[in-house]
Amino acid sequence: MQREMTFTGRFIRRTMAVLCLMAGTALALPQTAAAEFPEKPVTLVVWSGAGGSLDTYGRKLAELLEREAGWTVKVDNRPGGSGAVGLSQIVTQPADGYNILVLTGTLTFGIAQGLIPFKLEDLRLLRAMQSEPSSLAVMNDSAFQTVDDFVTYMKEHPNELRVGGHSSGGFHQYMLYQLMKQGGFESGWIPHDASGKVTLALLGHHIDAAMMTPSTALSQVKSGEIRLLGVSTAERSPFLPDAPTFKEQGYDIEGAIWRGIAVKAGTPDDAVDAIQAAIDTVTASEEWKTFQEEQFQDSPDWAEAEFTERVQKDLAEQAEFLKSAGFVQ
Repeated sequence: MQREMTFTGRFIRRTMAVLCLMAGTALALPQTAAAEFPEKPVTLVVWSGAGGSLDTYGRKLAELLEREAGWTVKVDNRPGGSGAVGLSQIVTQPADGYNILVLTGTLTFGIAQGLIPFKLEDLRLLRAMQSEPSSLAVMNDSAFQTVDDFVTYMKEHPNELRVGGHSSGGFHQYMLYQLMKQGGFESGWIPHDASGKVTLALLGHHIDAAMMTPSTALSQVKSGEIRLLGVSTAERSPFLPDAPTFKEQGYDIEGAIWRGIAVKAGTPDDAVDAIQAAIDTVTASEEWKTFQEEQFQDSPDWAEAEFTERVQKDLAEQAEFLKSAGFVQ
C-alpha cells in the first residue's frame, strides 16, 4: 500500500512539473507572436478620392508593401472635410498599427483653420516619402503663356476666371493667395476633394486655371496638353526643365507639399518599428525609385522625429499666416 502511494506521489509530482513547464512555454508565446506585425491585413486609409496624386502614391505603397514586405494590404479611400473624414477613420479605430493614414501637408492648414477637428497629438507621424511643388496650370489652348499674362488679366477682370485646386484652405490655395497679394488681383477658389478631379475640371474647361502639383496631371503635363505657367521651386526642377519658376518671373513664391503616412497616437513601438522597417524595404527597392522619378517626386524620407518636428513648425507658421491674412480669427 505504501509503495503504491509512493508511486502515485511521484507521478503527481512529475505531472505537475510537466504542466508548469508547458505553462511557462505558453506564457512566452504571446511575447514572440507580438513581434510578428502584421498578423492580419493592413488598411491604408487614403484621405482623398481615387485617381489623384495622393491616391497614386498610396496605391503604389500598398503594392510594394505586399511585394517587398510580404504584407496583405487594402486601400480605403476616405475623401472629404479637407482630410477630416480620413483622419476620423483612423482615430476611431484601435491604436494597433493596422490602420495607416495616407495624408499630405494640407494637414496643418486644415488643423489651423479648424477644418480638421483633431490635433497633431492625435497622430504618430511616421514617414514623409514624397515632396512636390505647386504650379499654376492652364490648358495649352489658353492665351496665357506666362504668370504675368495671368496676373495682368486677373487685375483687369477681377474674379472673372474660374480658378480651382485640391481642397479648401490648403497648400494650393495658400500659393494662389500669395500670388494674389504679390500680383494685386482678386480670385475665387473652386475646391475639389481629389486632385484627379482638378485635372478633369481643367480638361473639361470647367475651370480656367488650376493651382496644383504637376503630378496631378502627369501625362497631360508630359505631353504638353497642360501648360505650367509657374512652378513653386527655388530653381527649375530637373523633372520640369522647361517650366519656369514663379521666382524667375518676379514672384517670391516657393514651397512644396509632402505626402506621407501616420498612425493613431498610442500605437505601440513594436508595431511602429515593424511599419518603419517595411517602409525602409519599400524605399530601397528599384521599383520605388523608378516610380518616384516617373511621378516627378522628390524623396524627403523624414522618419518620425524629423517628420513630427517639421510638421509642428509648419502648423505654427501657417496658423500665424492664416490669422494675419484674415482666414481665421
